[in-house]
Amino acid sequence: MPMRTTPQRASFVLEQECRDQHRANIVPGAGMGRKIVLLSDGTGNSAAKVWRTNVWRTFEALDVSGSDQVAFYDDGVGTSSFKPLAMLGGAFGFGLKRNVIDIYKFACRNWRDDSDEIFGFGFSRGAFTIRVVMGLILNQGLIVAATEKELDRKARAAYRAYRRERYHTVWRVEHLFRSLRDLVRRDDYDKADNRVIQRIRFIGVWDTVAAYGLPIDEMTRGISRFIWPLQFPDHRLDLTRVVRACQALSIDEERTTFHPELWDECGARSASPRRDGERYLADEQVSQVWFPGVHSNVGGGYPDDSLAYIPLVWMLREAEACGLRFKSDQGTPPADPDTFKHAIVNCDKDGRLYDPRKGVGGYYRYGPRKIELLSNYIYAKRDVVSVARPKVHESALCRIASRVHAYAPVGLPAVYDVATYDGRIVTPDAFGLETSGEAATRAEAQEHVWNEVWKRRIVYFLTVGVSLWLALYPLLRKLPAKDEYLSPFRWISDIIRLVGGFLPGFAQTWIDGYARSPVQFSLLFAAVIVLIAWSGRLAAGISDTMGAIWRRAPSAPVTRPTNWIYRLRTSRIYTAFHDWLKRRGAPAFFALLFVYLGVTLTSHLLYNVQDIAGFTCRESPDTKRLARGEEASATFATSGLCNNTGIFVEGNGARYLVKVETTEPFRDGGIASPLGGFYSTDAPDWHQQLALVLGVPLRRELTRPWFRLVLRYGAVGGEEVFLDPDPEDGTIEAVIRPTRSGELLVFVNDAVLGVPGFYDTFYRNNEGAAKLIVKRR
Repeated sequence: MPMRTTPQRASFVLEQECRDQHRANIVPGAGMGRKIVLLSDGTGNSAAKVWRTNVWRTFEALDVSGSDQVAFYDDGVGTSSFKPLAMLGGAFGFGLKRNVIDIYKFACRNWRDDSDEIFGFGFSRGAFTIRVVMGLILNQGLIVAATEKELDRKARAAYRAYRRERYHTVWRVEHLFRSLRDLVRRDDYDKADNRVIQRIRFIGVWDTVAAYGLPIDEMTRGISRFIWPLQFPDHRLDLTRVVRACQALSIDEERTTFHPELWDECGARSASPRRDGERYLADEQVSQVWFPGVHSNVGGGYPDDSLAYIPLVWMLREAEACGLRFKSDQGTPPADPDTFKHAIVNCDKDGRLYDPRKGVGGYYRYGPRKIELLSNYIYAKRDVVSVARPKVHESALCRIASRVHAYAPVGLPAVYDVATYDGRIVTPDAFGLETSGEAATRAEAQEHVWNEVWKRRIVYFLTVGVSLWLALYPLLRKLPAKDEYLSPFRWISDIIRLVGGFLPGFAQTWIDGYARSPVQFSLLFAAVIVLIAWSGRLAAGISDTMGAIWRRAPSAPVTRPTNWIYRLRTSRIYTAFHDWLKRRGAPAFFALLFVYLGVTLTSHLLYNVQDIAGFTCRESPDTKRLARGEEASATFATSGLCNNTGIFVEGNGARYLVKVETTEPFRDGGIASPLGGFYSTDAPDWHQQLALVLGVPLRRELTRPWFRLVLRYGAVGGEEVFLDPDPEDGTIEAVIRPTRSGELLVFVNDAVLGVPGFYDTFYRNNEGAAKLIVKRR
């Protein structure tokens, strides 16, 4: 009679099987350690995505059937289920700290002794994350904890200690913030209690980019240098403890936001010839190989990912040579599909090369990668990347030679080695596409193409400038409504209104602005179209000229250019100024700007909190309620932070007719103002305009013009209404319906400070007065 299976027996059998498997994998070799594999994906990439990256494919390929290999896959930043956080993560890299700590805790949980080995893989910002995790492990060691709560607390403390020790700004201003934090929360943490890690077996990354990104590279650099360290402290590996490091890099990425973070190879073990006379990548300590395609053509994530499988196969083979085990149809049990057979069959050197700068992506800052510069890049005096002979993968050269597509990369250097499919390192002469001499000639002729790249960069900046003005001028200029109806190009305004009917409500400011200035809108819009078309034409010319150089066509240039563009962009004055602007001037400017915005907007926030709480305005002890048809008036000064009228308004649906009459001309520190206020650009002198623009973050009502009249209902709560002037004659007459009961208060919109006693500092130089007339209807 068959034995009946109970839930208890099923649980016992499962537990016994797990114990037997554990013994089979661990016990036989006391010296055989566990392989701990840490993986971090790129921005917006996760296990839930339809199109997967090489990080996920690596995770999926790992043989984790036993307990001797364990793996942790971490979704990239920008994958939060809470959409606002996902947007912040995708745009700026928020969430990196959480990802680092999660990965670090996994390593701490699973490390047992020095026979264990750590492997790390990452792509894009995930590559940055993995490199930070490895730095954290080598710097702080791995934590011993009795509970998950203790592990989490100590992991966070270890991360803070690591950053305190390794990440610094130029002037060490972060010490102040860290000291203030430590006053509130002091860590019960001692690095000496941790397990010291003697080596990292393998680090494999695809196209590392900076984790924290702002719209302009110099913004990120400015914050990292002067305010709060965000970027790598240096680009050196711990060559005494990192056994093997590999990085696959993109040749064709043109977005400067995706600046690649290379390792400095100075001092790293190089490959010596074996008995067969060949040099192999596997014998190097650090291998950084350039592959065809843009960022995600190398790291994966596109629908057609045949290019991405080439660096995937290379990375898996290098990791396998370091002892990592992948699923195989020769294993027990056999895997289907076999990791390498499946990956190799999907490789295609002539696969689709995507263009991430298509469409709206064209507003990414344009800057093709020049491998020679990136291989000798100076971040700071003590932070230099040096790669003596960059390695270009065979697939890139075969794609050029095959001519299946018009593939002509502009950034290949004059001196390089070729990394072959079978892992050898050969010279260009041995490979056969071009000799070393021909490579040098091609690099000389390539400068003609870089002249066109320079032109296209100028066109890009013009496009951004015109686009910014197109987006901003409706916000900065006073555009009377009558201009729309008096314009001889009214039909353009009608088209704008028609299109605006399909747009959300927040776009109304722009629709009004464009409709009221149809000629200016048309000229700016046409300028953007022309500049985009010009950029496309330059791109086609760059491709054609570079293709002719690679084919050694008779029409192709063979020497360096001698025109004024080449002389300008290679002149010592220009290059020195450009280098200063990019590395020092612009970062310092943006750092100062962010400090200023931080201080002023914090002041604005503090003022608003106190204002709503009733600390800035006081109601009169005696106020007058108006009966229907009754009228009352009050005179107020523009220098008053909060002028009392003595008139009590009711918020139960009552309506009041409000009029304002000037009794003394309005002036803001010598700048004459009409009754309805003025814009920053209306000031007569440029220095006054600049001062007013700088004062906008301190303005009481951020989105309203200077000296715009504001009515307030009661001292507490911040319920306000704006009195907009008539566009024809500038008079103010409006019907208001109070949202709450209280005394009617009035003031002009000016700058305020959030410090008690200094609220009205910028009101004190105001001149002028007006009469407010209120009639209940």
